[in-house]
Amino acid sequence: MSDGISRREALTKVARGTVLLALGSTAGFLVRKADGQVVWQVDASRCVNSRIGEAGTAICSRCTTDCVVGQSAVRAVNNFEKCGRCSICPAYFDIRSAVDEKGLPSQKRCPRDAITRTPIGLVDPDDPANNFYEYTIDEQRCDGCGICVKACMEPLGLGSIVLKIRYDLCEDCNRCAISTACPNDAVVRQVADEALAVNWPEHP
Repeated sequence: MSDGISRREALTKVARGTVLLALGSTAGFLVRKADGQVVWQVDASRCVNSRIGEAGTAICSRCTTDCVVGQSAVRAVNNFEKCGRCSICPAYFDIRSAVDEKGLPSQKRCPRDAITRTPIGLVDPDDPANNFYEYTIDEQRCDGCGICVKACMEPLGLGSIVLKIRYDLCEDCNRCAISTACPNDAVVRQVADEALAVNWPEHP
């Protein structure tokens, strides 16, 4: 062949081009499958507020204070499959507060009163600790401050509450302000399908 390129070299270049084209098509298919959305989400394994069993660290409020949205697009989400439905939930009650006449802590943990406590089944009035409750988060009130998430960590809680970015509320900034401010690089890009998979339903 001309220009000093052998037939073998030419075929090698064509083969490489075909492989690159195939890889590009596959990547394009995956993006189209996710409706072209790659969204910001909180990686619970990195988030200080969500990491199970980590004690002695302060609550991080960057998700609340650094989001460009007026009320942060971050929300606390309760995974009911992991929730213990305890009578005295450390994420709902401030267990350090004084006990009331019913034997329950007198103050709630959430500063926006965004968690609803609903009894499950028959309630035993003589033994409040024998009752079970469902804890549902009102996302209209929640601003992702992380207080309940931190309180839900082991050993007091079960780690069922974590922070999630509701990408329908997110401005989808090219450079997320929370991601930039996060001390543990816990806000990362995910394909929308994966983000939906970990946004649990509000009811079991």
